[in-house]
Amino acid sequence: MEEKAENGGSIGDDEGKKEKKDMVEELLEAEGGSFSEEEMVDFCLSLLVAGYETTSVLMTLAVKFLTETPAALAELKEEHANIRDMKGKKQPLEWSDYKSMPFTQCVINETLRVGNIISGVFRRANTDIHYKDYTIPKGCKIFASFRAVHLNNEHYENARTFNPWRWQINNKLQNAVGANIFTPFGGGPRLCPGYELARVVVSIFLHHLVTRFSWEETEEDRLVFFPTTRTLKGYPINLRLLSESIC
Repeated sequence: MEEKAENGGSIGDDEGKKEKKDMVEELLEAEGGSFSEEEMVDFCLSLLVAGYETTSVLMTLAVKFLTETPAALAELKEEHANIRDMKGKKQPLEWSDYKSMPFTQCVINETLRVGNIISGVFRRANTDIHYKDYTIPKGCKIFASFRAVHLNNEHYENARTFNPWRWQINNKLQNAVGANIFTPFGGGPRLCPGYELARVVVSIFLHHLVTRFSWEETEEDRLVFFPTTRTLKGYPINLRLLSESIC
């Protein structure tokens, strides 16, 4: 039974209202309700860019790199055909299926590394930072370039070449995230909270793409990195539904 409150309402009703707070309300309370209108706009735009545009660009680049690397596309098709054969064509994917896509993860890793969808992050030095022969004074703003690390031949052989197999044979790269040489989602306490979700979304997209369709590019396209990473023409392709596909 609900206990009556002095104002004529009920305690149960009040508790129900508290449980219905959304993320924005929680953030405002945590910050003491101190967000300015400019900060709110910046926050909303950041969510749109980080949560939508990055994943869609990752999908586009994966298709482009796979099209240009037939051997990788063939191995990816084989991996997903085996999953579909074991499950049956009409069964939806489950978490265990996602975890049984090792080559798919290699493709995603390599797409993130070569594409560098997020080129880097801005940070402010909280203290004087001494690095090699340089000193970064406290208060200075710096730009940590992911592209400079991911395309460094000291870390990756033939760094500008799309080679998903490098993630299978190089033990060093298996722990690359911890070694700070693979940081497409940032790292430490500022690690992107959506990194696993992005991988799941792209993995499912690739599964349905390679098991249900064939495609060919309609015209040559290339990557551009300013002001953001993207393909110049959006990488247009012609899709064909496979005859044995289940819609």
